[in-house]
Amino acid sequence: MVFKKIETTRKSTYAAEQLLSAIREGTFKVGDQIPPERELAERMGISRPLVREALSALQIAGIIESRAGDGTYVKRSVADAEIENQVLAMLDGEEDPLLVFEARIVLEEGATRVAVVHALKEDIETLERILGQESAAAEEAEYGRYVMADREFHLAVVASSRNPFLEAAIHPLVDVMGRKLWGGIDQLYLFKPQGISQTLEEHRRVFEAIKKKDADGAGKAMRQHLENARDRFLGDRREVSAG
Repeated sequence: MVFKKIETTRKSTYAAEQLLSAIREGTFKVGDQIPPERELAERMGISRPLVREALSALQIAGIIESRAGDGTYVKRSVADAEIENQVLAMLDGEEDPLLVFEARIVLEEGATRVAVVHALKEDIETLERILGQESAAAEEAEYGRYVMADREFHLAVVASSRNPFLEAAIHPLVDVMGRKLWGGIDQLYLFKPQGISQTLEEHRRVFEAIKKKDADGAGKAMRQHLENARDRFLGDRREVSAG
């Protein structure tokens, strides 16, 4: 199948449509390996993060599967229009990940600096407890528990700022990353031993700076953490996701 250059507004949706069509028409049969995301991105003329979104939606729907260290394979044929519609609706309803990360980096760096000024003893204790939960979940490879603890850490930092306006701005941005599609991407590309250990270490740096009342250090640590999380989540930061 010759993939077409994508010109539509929601490019990840069109990428999914082309992949679904290739599977439905038999270009990729059950058991066949899907081309690597870099190759798909080049052939479709879009960034790898957008291809990643499309692949994640197909995996969540059970159409393809990722085999660690081997690649992505077609798991079942596409014969049900309802399944296709579910895949496309999943993509159409999602915010642009790059924009979400951009907002979080700006807002959470500032909120962390404010948190250093206003954090109470009980806030420090809460952050330390959450870090312990993260570490335990990582050691036991409990993906759901780990993601929840990760989310709670960020919300606890913002809560420590004692600023309801910052909380109101940041809560929706943290919540959106818990949605099904984002979780699928996260599980495929982030929940790996190296990514987990890096995240935990970055959270500890933020915590230690807050505990030491180092506003500049805490803000910089949070910014670095979110920039690293963006790169782990989306791939090469130089690839711009437009659409």
